[in-house]
Amino acid sequence: MREIETRLFRYFVALAEEQHFGRAAVNLDISPPTLTNQIQKLESHLKVKLVERRGNTHVELTEAGKRFLERARNVLREAAEAEAVAQQAARGETGRLEIGFMAIVSLSGIVAELIGGFRNQNPGIDLILRSTVTVEQINAILGRTLDFGFVRQPDYYPIGLQGFVVSRQTMVLALPRQHRLANQKCVEPSALRGESFISTSPALDVGFWSHLHAIESVSGFTPTVVRRAKDVMSILACVSAGQGIAIISKGFMNVHMPNVVYRDLKTDTPPTAPIALVYRKNETSPAAQAFLKYIRKRALSR
Repeated sequence: MREIETRLFRYFVALAEEQHFGRAAVNLDISPPTLTNQIQKLESHLKVKLVERRGNTHVELTEAGKRFLERARNVLREAAEAEAVAQQAARGETGRLEIGFMAIVSLSGIVAELIGGFRNQNPGIDLILRSTVTVEQINAILGRTLDFGFVRQPDYYPIGLQGFVVSRQTMVLALPRQHRLANQKCVEPSALRGESFISTSPALDVGFWSHLHAIESVSGFTPTVVRRAKDVMSILACVSAGQGIAIISKGFMNVHMPNVVYRDLKTDTPPTAPIALVYRKNETSPAAQAFLKYIRKRALSR
């Protein structure tokens, strides 16, 4: 119904509750003649008599009026709820966000602290989480099936996307339990020369921050990669099988892979892996803006 008719509902409900034109008109901040005219207009529109006049100002509801009163109240309540929902959405208090993340993001506590913290402050925003690798997240954000992605920091952001580093994860070694260096608490980087490394696919090592950068930055040599795996869980499986060693984010120490031990690198400045939040440029969704503001404020502060 048109807006004028919604107003008529409000006038009728006020009259039905007061059963008096004068008092209802005062509550509505209109004159009694105006209220009388509007009720007559409503009755004419419905082709139904809603009230019976008792004297100049008193009224009683007809049977049709009593039935209509319940529906009129429902209309006003739903209109008020719709208005509130629209205002909440405009303020970024409601909505839906699709967020991608890598395994390390959950293992390192970012999901619990950043995404969980945002949810606690914004319970009206529905957060849909998807665990997937960096390249798939970036493609999904470009394709608008994801709104945000927690990814390995790219060397550059594709056209239409931007991002910023939210966390830097300390890197550690993953070794087979029987490895010659496994009995050392901290491993000298120089001791890794000539070791066989297992790393991620070339697609991730080209164009993105690479785990092997961590070794190069503290050892001064380029590691020998003997095997590539699609993700870190696959890398750890290869380490468990004794096929080589790997350097991984410290959060993966929470994964208890059989026959794998984790060791720190002996250096004053341990290498770190940057995790970035990626999103579309010129994002206008109020919910997305609220998420960005929350994450920016807490980036790198964990």
